[in-house]
Amino acid sequence: MTKSRKCTNWLHSLIEYVEETESPREFWVWAGLFCLTSAMQRKCWLNFGLENLYPNLYIMIIAPPGRCRKSPPVGFAKRILSEEGIQIPVFVDSPTKRALTKALAELTATAGFRYKLPDGTVEYRPQSPLALISKELSSFLAINPHDMVDILTDLFDSHDVWEYKTSEKGADKVYGVCLNCIFASTPTWIASNLPEESVGGGFTSRFVVVPGTEKYKFVPIPKKGSDELYAALVHDLARISRLVGEFNWEPAKPRYESWYLTIEGKVKQTRDERMHAYLERMHIIALKVAMALSVAEKDDLIITDENMKMAIGMVEVVLREAPKAFGALGRSNLALITDEVRNHIRVLGQVSFGELFKINYRNTNRMELKEVIRGLEDMKQIRTERDYDKNGRELMQIFWIPKKEQNYDQANNTYRL
Repeated sequence: MTKSRKCTNWLHSLIEYVEETESPREFWVWAGLFCLTSAMQRKCWLNFGLENLYPNLYIMIIAPPGRCRKSPPVGFAKRILSEEGIQIPVFVDSPTKRALTKALAELTATAGFRYKLPDGTVEYRPQSPLALISKELSSFLAINPHDMVDILTDLFDSHDVWEYKTSEKGADKVYGVCLNCIFASTPTWIASNLPEESVGGGFTSRFVVVPGTEKYKFVPIPKKGSDELYAALVHDLARISRLVGEFNWEPAKPRYESWYLTIEGKVKQTRDERMHAYLERMHIIALKVAMALSVAEKDDLIITDENMKMAIGMVEVVLREAPKAFGALGRSNLALITDEVRNHIRVLGQVSFGELFKINYRNTNRMELKEVIRGLEDMKQIRTERDYDKNGRELMQIFWIPKKEQNYDQANNTYRL
């Protein structure tokens, strides 16, 4: 820990602060990483060949409505980034493309910083840092989803100069783009509203997708977090927001290089083609995460081998878990109902076919439901027991197979049949 820091590790202190909350820990970890990368803005960077790599992240938290408490981590990020001494610009919900580009252009005039070069010369560097935060992706994309998807896709790459021209209102010229995003949504909304080409294409492949299905724990009466610990988090994040300079990642390069050479094999092993574009960007996201992990514990802007090891592990978990969030979005007409039925069985643990049909009759028929059940059996996610009543009618009981018992091939992200 840097001597003047109040937290040994900013992320560890965040997890301690939110212990008495129900949101899954992975939601909090990624919200914390979002805070760290937002605080760094473009003031910190990593040289990556012919260009610099900046530590901005796009994060999407996805879970069924109400089940996993998506909102608290997102709300926390907005709150702490707005604290005095940090004050990272945060953008509003339901924007238009023009409103977003205008906000970035206005930041260009005020948000720059000074950097001392090795020869002692001090130069001014313009930047446009902006944190996009929304508890509902549907709200953020409400006015013109197509335009907003396009611009977010384009601005992920932190352009040195970017210009948006309109036919009537002139042009917005932006210098030093630095956009961080954290959104929350539900699997159903994703399946019903995002075009399939967005999943696996340019848009979602830029996001760290963090799905959740269960609460971390049940907290009937939430307790207020420690004021002292929150003050320490604010103090250290403010300090991080003042760091300026280039990361030294020499200690991390051997591990990164050997891992990078395995990515092509992972593409061939991953049967869910929607994750292939993410795989092609996974190394970039890992480096951004490694930068955040470095500043979480110290000011020296050195990425250690341990930082790189942890970042690699985190992006590989995303590769394994993200398909759950997009499970309902696919080419099959049964994709959405399959996802819903699977969730009902998982929550209930055991259910009869009749009861399951009562729950889902508005969305399917008996024949489709039986097809869904056969598919889930094939994936080894459920098992069934069949009997017959005195009139010869089939009676079916359906049982959820706990994840640890499912015959899951993590390397290939598939179920062995």
